[in-house]
Amino acid sequence: MNENEGEEKLESRMEKPTEQPSGDIFVPSELPIQPTKAESRLRCFLRQLVRWTLGVLILVGIGFVVALLLLYVPLRRQADARAAELSAAQARMESLEAELAEKAQLEKRYQESLERLKSANFQNNVLRLEMEIASARIYLYENNLELSKKAMQNAQAILKALQSGASSAQRTALTEMETRLTLALNGLEKDTYAAQSDLDVLARSLSEFSTSLAASAP
Repeated sequence: MNENEGEEKLESRMEKPTEQPSGDIFVPSELPIQPTKAESRLRCFLRQLVRWTLGVLILVGIGFVVALLLLYVPLRRQADARAAELSAAQARMESLEAELAEKAQLEKRYQESLERLKSANFQNNVLRLEMEIASARIYLYENNLELSKKAMQNAQAILKALQSGASSAQRTALTEMETRLTLALNGLEKDTYAAQSDLDVLARSLSEFSTSLAASAP
């Protein structure tokens, strides 16, 4: 019986788990789950796709910048050239405008000088006409009909020259003088007294004309 009890004790001891010493117990962590082959291929494909996409985008961006530079630089040069041409044209236009303004001033001065010259020439012819009429009157008083007639013919030529450059009002007065001079010429051989009277009237009209001309002169 003692043998049986010993065997039972021995079996119970063998069945009991060996007690672990007190303290921290190390529990190994779970091993990482390995991805399946399908997931690995998908991730690899996505990475490659992202890389290719980024590469294409970078190449497109570089190509866009290069194309922009290739287009911008010539256009910029053309714009600068056009701006320079426009500036030169503007300067030339301003120069031409200044020249035109100066030319207009010169033209104005020329016209003024021409008008003064015409006026002076007109007045000179009036003086010549007065001298010829005065000579005709003197020769007629001296009974020198030939020289008196010559002076009156000279006066006729001067009157015609005056009429071509006269105004309408002046031309009317000159026409009346020409009529009076024609009467004096026609009556020179027939009636010297009438011719003398016509020359006297003509001389007074001519004096008044000369006075009004001098008053209206600038």
